Formats: sequence, structure tokens, C-alpha cells
Amino acid sequence: MKRYNLILKRALLSILFLILIKPAFSQDTLSLEETFSIAIKENLDIKISANNKEKANNQSKMGNAGLLPKVNLIGSSSYNQGKTTLDFATNDFPNVKDASSESSNINGAIEISYNVFNGLGSIYTYKKLNKQNDSKSIKLQIQIEQTLIQSAKNYYDIAFLQEQYSINIKLVEISLERYKRIKIQNEFGNASHLDVLSAEIDLNSDSVNLINTSVELNNSKNILNQILNRKIDTDFMVIQKVNINKDLEYLKLKEQVINNNNYILLQQNKLEIAKTDKKINRSHFMPKINLSGQYGYSSMQSNTSIITDQTNLGTTGYINLSWNLFDGFSKNSMLQNAKIDIESNKLQLEGVKNEIDKDLSNTFNQYTNNINLIEIETRNLVSAEKFFTRAKEQYYQGQLSRNDFRIAQADLGRSKNRLNRSNYITKIAELNLYRLSAQIIQIKSEKK
Repeated sequence: MKRYNLILKRALLSILFLILIKPAFSQDTLSLEETFSIAIKENLDIKISANNKEKANNQSKMGNAGLLPKVNLIGSSSYNQGKTTLDFATNDFPNVKDASSESSNINGAIEISYNVFNGLGSIYTYKKLNKQNDSKSIKLQIQIEQTLIQSAKNYYDIAFLQEQYSINIKLVEISLERYKRIKIQNEFGNASHLDVLSAEIDLNSDSVNLINTSVELNNSKNILNQILNRKIDTDFMVIQKVNINKDLEYLKLKEQVINNNNYILLQQNKLEIAKTDKKINRSHFMPKINLSGQYGYSSMQSNTSIITDQTNLGTTGYINLSWNLFDGFSKNSMLQNAKIDIESNKLQLEGVKNEIDKDLSNTFNQYTNNINLIEIETRNLVSAEKFFTRAKEQYYQGQLSRNDFRIAQADLGRSKNRLNRSNYITKIAELNLYRLSAQIIQIKSEKK
């Protein structure tokens, strides 16, 4: 049993040694500004959204809306060989029976066509393509905002775990010091074996918490590396200092949200597209006029025709008019559905505004409440530190029980964690307010 305890203690000390020396290794320090910069450049979801934006930009051309003329180069050639029988209606020409025949045709032309009028449908289609391009631009901004707030959350999770890691190291050091003192006191008969076991249990418990925090910290770093599209095992540290802007005003933020929030802008753009679709459907009730012209060459040769060789080189023009007067009320149905889509998009816009207004109110309340919590937790930490210092002195003087000392030690650790958590939650709430008002891309992180 003694041998087992010795092995256990050595293993525990080895693990503690590896964990304790880890922060000493050289690591890159990542700021929030650098995190945002890498995310915008390297995040895969942002790259995909940017590609979709580029596709929409390529699509929003006048030619895709039918506003430019079309030019076609046309050519054909044919050859026939066989037997021909010809019976004429008059006796002016002798009948031909089973005569060997050969014929060939060659045609070539350049054709230009242009839609002169289609009820302004092409103009409205062009406007729709540009609005769809605008929608992709807004979606790209939304994707960037979502990625940045996700990066910030993981960034401050790492900052919290870094601080918690440091706190747990301090707790282990305190428990280790206590264990050593109790061990010495036990050897001189001033402490019982039960006191030694109690100190060892607390040391083991704090060591386990330290190991678990180390695992959580590494996992959080892996998540942020994935968001930044970096190698998963890239090691780094983040800046733990948090500068919180405590002067944000609700009414000013609300005005910025109404004018700039990308979810609202996206839905407004969808409403405009629905209105444009209605105009496109109205254009289907109008006539269509199309102009086309050809400049070409044709040659026809035949040994059995009255005309054995015919060639033509010149210009041909066409004007076409079409008007669909009745199509079984299909156009009417499409127009009615377009009107319904407009009403649906108006309702969706109202819903989006209500949702964003709710998010703004909830986030601002969280922001202000946590600012107050920071002040309370700061005062509480000062009291916890004073209480622990006094408890430590009394404990080593034999004036305080081990349970009371342990409670003071645990309270100190919890006070530090609550303060850190309040700081990071407040900062995330602040960033969410920037996201809602479309300002998160412009913010700068704390200075190193």
C-alpha cells in the first residue's frame, strides 16, 4: 500500500510539473484585432460567401437581362447524291425518270437581333439582378459578423480559461504548501494522520481541476484555430486584459440598428426584389417587338433543277411582333402570387425588425447588468482576498479549522472566476451590440 501511494504521488508530481512548466514555453500572443483580421481573410465560410457574392456580381450584367443585342454567326452546308424523278404540270419540259442527281447547298450569315420592347421586362430584370447582387453583399457582411462574434466568444473563452488556469495553479501551490506543512507537523506529532489525508485530498482535487482546465484550454484553442482555418495544433496565448466601453447609449444604438442592421437591410432588399418581380410579371401583358437582321451568303447547285446554280449575297431585315392575348389566366395567377409575395415580405420585414429590437433590448440589459456585476464582483474579490489572508494566518497558528481554511481558499478561487466571467460576458455583450448596429468589423481590440 505504501508503495502504491509513493507511485501515485510521483505520478501526480510529474503531471503537475508538466502542467506548471507549460506556460514557460514561448507562445505567440494573439490579440482580438489579429483574430478578426485572420478570420476575415482565412475563414472558410466567409470565403464561400465571398464566392457566392462574386457569382451574383457576374450575373448582374445587362446582357443577362436581355438589354444588349445578340450576334450569331450562322453557317450550314449539305450535299445530296441519288436518283430523281420529275413530272411537270405542262409539256414545256420533258419528264425526268430515275436520272442521276447531285445537289449541294452552302449558307453563311452573321445575324443581329435585338428586343426593342417587351413591356420593360428586361429593364426590371436588370434591376432584379442588381438587387440580388446587393443581397449577396449583405449576406457576406452577415457571415463576416457571425464569424467575428463566434471568434470573439472563443477568444474570450480562452482568455477565461487562461486566467482560470493561473488561478488553479495558485490553488495547487497553496494546497501543496499546506500539505508540506501538515506533513512536517505530523512528523513532530503536532498534526494527526487525518489532517495529512485531508490536505492530500484537497491537493489531489485542486490538481484534477488544473488538469481539466488544461484540457478545456487546449480544446478551446483547437476550436478557434478551426475558425481561423489554421493548423489545429497551433499553440498561442490571448490577451487577457479586457477594456470595456461602459458609455454605450441605448437610443443611439437603436438608431444605428434601424439604419444599418444587415438582417433588416437584407429583408428590405428581399421586399424590393418582390416588388420588382411584380413589375416583371406585369410586363408579360404587353406586346413584344423584336428586330433582327442578317448579312449572308447562300449558294445552291443542282443538276436536275431548272436553275442549276444560284448564289445570293446581301442583307435581310426582320421585324417581329407578338402579343399573347390569352394564356388560360397563367399571367394573372403569376401576378396575383407576386402581390402575395410582397405582402409576405412586408410581414417578414416587420418580424425581423421586432426580433432585432428584442435582441438589442436583451443584449443591452445584459451589458448594463454585467457592468454592475463587475463592480460588485471587484469589491467581493477584495474582501475574499483579505479574508483568505486572515484565514491563512489563523490556520497556520492553529486558530482555524481545516474546513474553514478550505472554504476560504475555495471562495477566493470562485470570486476570481466570477469576476473574470463577468468581464468576458460584458465584453461579448458589447461586441454583440456592435454586431447588431453593423459596427463590429470596424472595432479595434485592446492594445497589447
